[in-house]
Amino acid sequence: MEESLHIMDFLCAGKFESAWDMIKKNDISIDDLDYQEAFQDLERDLHLARTKGDIRTANRLKRRLQSLTVFRTVGFIPEKMMSPVDLHEGYHGKILMVRIVGGGANGLVGLRSGDDWHREILRNTQEEIQDLGFDNSQVMPMGGAWVRFDPGDTIRVYGSSDEFGGCDKNIAADLLNSVFPNKKILIRHSQGCRVKVFAGNIRLPNDQPGR
Repeated sequence: MEESLHIMDFLCAGKFESAWDMIKKNDISIDDLDYQEAFQDLERDLHLARTKGDIRTANRLKRRLQSLTVFRTVGFIPEKMMSPVDLHEGYHGKILMVRIVGGGANGLVGLRSGDDWHREILRNTQEEIQDLGFDNSQVMPMGGAWVRFDPGDTIRVYGSSDEFGGCDKNIAADLLNSVFPNKKILIRHSQGCRVKVFAGNIRLPNDQPGR
């Protein structure tokens, strides 16, 4: 009973990895009513944030709700909780390659975007993994670049980050192809244009360097 209360505390706090560790350790199943309580709390907070016009908080709560939905369905599986690429079609701007360090998501790699500064993309990603419930993980920057969708079927990856250096554009192409499999990826470096379809998430072994 005490363990179940601790698990509910973790779920309500958005610490899904800690909740999952306790579930597995004690061989406990969570009742649907308990899940409903966690969902209702999040939905109430989301409604309040939207009412106040607090878009940032609302987006974070929405992300936590989505992650809790995955958790309830399949458990703590980081690859199903974290999208490999957070970038919309038609985007033209900076990207940051990130690697998750520590916890059950250790080694997971993704591309993130959405700000004029790479350091802000990093900060946003740190918030993202908190919202996803990766409470035993940190985010490590692996270098940046620029992405541009050209008219037609081409995505260009070029440049680097003044703050974090350049990312591995071959890995970036793999990640982009996992989300945009019908696009041609044009990488601006000595190898020229490279097209490869990669289905799924990428994890790097602990001993592989970030760049």
